[in-house]
Amino acid sequence: IHIDGQLIGELKGLKFLIEVTSKTLDTDIKSIKKAARKGVEAELSKRVDEILDKKEITINNQSKIIWKNHPIARLKKGNDYLNPEIDLIADDSLNEDSKVKLIKFLNKWLVSYINEVLGDLIKLTKHQITNQYLRGLVFQLYENNGVIKREQVLDYLKDLKQSERKILRELGVKFGRYHVFLFKLFKPSSVSLRILLWKNYNEKNFDFTPPTFGLNFLEEKKMLNKNLMLLCGFEKFENLYVRIDILERLFLMIFNTKSEDKIKEIKLIPEMLNLLGCNKENFVKLIKKMNYKTYEKNKDLYFKYIPFKKIIKKDNNKNFKDNPFRVLSQLNLK
Repeated sequence: IHIDGQLIGELKGLKFLIEVTSKTLDTDIKSIKKAARKGVEAELSKRVDEILDKKEITINNQSKIIWKNHPIARLKKGNDYLNPEIDLIADDSLNEDSKVKLIKFLNKWLVSYINEVLGDLIKLTKHQITNQYLRGLVFQLYENNGVIKREQVLDYLKDLKQSERKILRELGVKFGRYHVFLFKLFKPSSVSLRILLWKNYNEKNFDFTPPTFGLNFLEEKKMLNKNLMLLCGFEKFENLYVRIDILERLFLMIFNTKSEDKIKEIKLIPEMLNLLGCNKENFVKLIKKMNYKTYEKNKDLYFKYIPFKKIIKKDNNKNFKDNPFRVLSQLNLK
């Protein structure tokens, strides 16, 4: 934007930014804006029409909607994390009619984009379910962003028939040994959008970034946020993290390993290491944390599942003076 041959500012996206130089410091900024308003207003309306027509917008990892490398709106907290609200990043010179049209368009675009990427999660809330246990499981799965530990929903699972589980399988739900989850939500686009929306809604952990896509196994010295890692599709075993869907594939591989031993022993094979993408040492660490015992035989590594047993300790310090029947011994009955 030039006035009398002097550069006074430029339009970036839908925002007019004044060019502050030694010549403009002593000038009334309000006067500059007022002088430039007519030309800026017409250009801004033209840009809004182009956005609505070509729809060439994206969303970045700072929760901002981008047009031609410049932010035109930002997400803000809505009723829930899947329904954020939109706040325009536009100059005051943008007329009200253009603002209304743009907000309406961006809201429609955002809803469509979220449905396209996270459709499986959203479908859970729209499916009519009469069975209370199935409905409870669906609610828990939705509330936990499509990934939930199996142990947290055992009460729901034990009362579900195979025909009822089939309903959820048709919605994209998998029932694993450790988790119940929507497997399509582990795609890079789905993980990125869920993390972005989660951070926007909870207004924290803005520095958290998902693990590099393509990795199935992570060993971290620093403790990562386990809830966010679960949202990324990774289960935590102390400082080891394993992709949930890969973990289930490992269990299938272990389950299908044939053994003549009554107590099934499994031989470590290269395919297991390749599946996880880890070395032998880390595999042993992981498998031990999942209650497997490892040992060597004929220079090969084997492992067996040892169920965890709860130990009930006897209370040897029980105070017999508190026994309510003790008073009977004090009675002098003749």
